[in-house]
Amino acid sequence: MASSGRGEHEEDGRRYVSLAGLRMRGWAGGMVHRLLGPPDRLSVNPRVRAAPPVRLYRVERVEAAERGRGLRPGPTAVPQKSDALPNRPLDDRQVVRQVVRRPSSTSGAPMIRRVTAPALFPPPTYSHASVVEAGTKLAFLAGSVPLDAQGSLVGEGDPVRQAEQVIANLEEQLRAIGSDLAHVLATDVYVVSQETSVLSAVWEVVEASGLSTGPHSSTLIGVACLGYSGQLVEITATAAIPEEAR
Repeated sequence: MASSGRGEHEEDGRRYVSLAGLRMRGWAGGMVHRLLGPPDRLSVNPRVRAAPPVRLYRVERVEAAERGRGLRPGPTAVPQKSDALPNRPLDDRQVVRQVVRRPSSTSGAPMIRRVTAPALFPPPTYSHASVVEAGTKLAFLAGSVPLDAQGSLVGEGDPVRQAEQVIANLEEQLRAIGSDLAHVLATDVYVVSQETSVLSAVWEVVEASGLSTGPHSSTLIGVACLGYSGQLVEITATAAIPEEAR
């Protein structure tokens, strides 16, 4: 699989755009699902052991959707990788930054800096690090699980449906502390499976949610089992709390 710093790939004589490439063009996770639907190709990165397949979309489909929605590709934000001293720590000039702010009228909102290291493989809709200012109030959330308000399992045997319930429950946890998905700094996503395709399906739910605002930092983990009988998905999170909610 040949790839460029713009998130474009060439396989079997066709050009594709990865999710990372779509982000560079200004796409959000929800837009991908609404306008493109399932990927045209799943490609495995041989350099990353047990990594989920990279979802690829044909360039012509992406461009047609952009024309239809009046979208214009955004500037390529990822600098080129340097061959010199690849293990040298990055300074402030060597990282890609995205700052998430609320409207200026909400002066108490925390500033969140999302960082993607250009020397690493572009992550699929998450950042390598999330940074907040000193003094920002943080919340460490217990794992969100796929149970309804009566304690019954939602989506038995269906990891995608369980992931949707987990995200909905996570939103309730955040609402209770005066925060929301856009202020989540980091998550760990646990999936009961050894199949990367199952992990990828769960990740698509995460990607389509408000957690992709920014986007946040995340680790996707396949595990043998979780705490409740029949449970297939759980998400733990760390979030910033806006000043007005303190």
